[in-house]
Amino acid sequence: MNDSNIAIDVSKCLACGNCVDRCIMDNLRLVLPPCRQASLLDINYQGILRLAAQGNMTEAARELRRCTPFGGFLAAWGDAPASRACSRGHSGGALNFAGILAYLVRTQEDAVYGPADRLPRSHKKAVVAGSDAAALQAAFSLRMGGHAVTVLSASPCPSVEGVPAPVLEKTMTMLKGMGIAFETTDAFNVEELCRIFDAVILTGAAADGMSADEYGFVRDNLFAVIGGDSRNPMQAMAGAMRAAHAARNLLEGFSVDYEGNQRVARGLERFHGLSEEQEDAPEAAPVVCSGDGFTEEEVKAEASRCLGCGRPVERNMTCWYCLPCEVVCPTQALHVRIPYLIR
Repeated sequence: MNDSNIAIDVSKCLACGNCVDRCIMDNLRLVLPPCRQASLLDINYQGILRLAAQGNMTEAARELRRCTPFGGFLAAWGDAPASRACSRGHSGGALNFAGILAYLVRTQEDAVYGPADRLPRSHKKAVVAGSDAAALQAAFSLRMGGHAVTVLSASPCPSVEGVPAPVLEKTMTMLKGMGIAFETTDAFNVEELCRIFDAVILTGAAADGMSADEYGFVRDNLFAVIGGDSRNPMQAMAGAMRAAHAARNLLEGFSVDYEGNQRVARGLERFHGLSEEQEDAPEAAPVVCSGDGFTEEEVKAEASRCLGCGRPVERNMTCWYCLPCEVVCPTQALHVRIPYLIR
């Protein structure tokens, strides 16, 4: 960056958005890379790949876990929209996101399936009725708000097509460790659930016949995930994220559509094209996997192909030099230039 207040080392920047969230003057914006824009689950692939390219696989896995607890699902399914959007697709071939995630899931289990950060406390109770990936996503999102969450399903173990049994088992263990309760039932009454619980989310077959708005809101404290099926589980998970966000707003005393577009609320901007330096980057063909999965060196080589499209930018010249943005930068990529002062 060439502005007078903030300097960013783009070789270190993870495009995580921490600095954007912490700027008290609303002075920073984060240009989202195309892969993250296209990812239905808002996965920060650039940050994950930047850390992997540096050989810091544990931190790369932690960044994946920060984005989603369902990294094993993504590794199994792949993220076709993100791959199609990858800028490298025009210069050598799109990055192999699924291959890199599969390596992290295989070698960094403690980080990928690690416990959640300290959760807030709530006296609200929510229930999710469903036995698919969308139900797990909704339950996780609600639990992250500190609310007590129960998942009702027809079988003891949810059915997630295309996900290996060990991955599903470890994911379930992680969710249960967060305090999410799973109960098996053959039938339930929606009206009764709405009386017992403060928020109700229906997914999959349980949501059939429901009519919901874009936020998944049906009526009162009832929400439903509409759209998406076993052929497109990520779309259903994205719908579950929206419904859970709306339900959390209700539980926390806001209108259901409050900050419905979180990307706008967090100061994120659309990608407007590569810089001249990025456009002039030499073509680099995808790394060919030598076995059943990437080795560490192959992951580093493939991750190094990332062009680093996303980065923070200074919106205006109202910086107060208060330094929270610099403090929260996980890689010390951001430096606040304080004029006439020595720190």
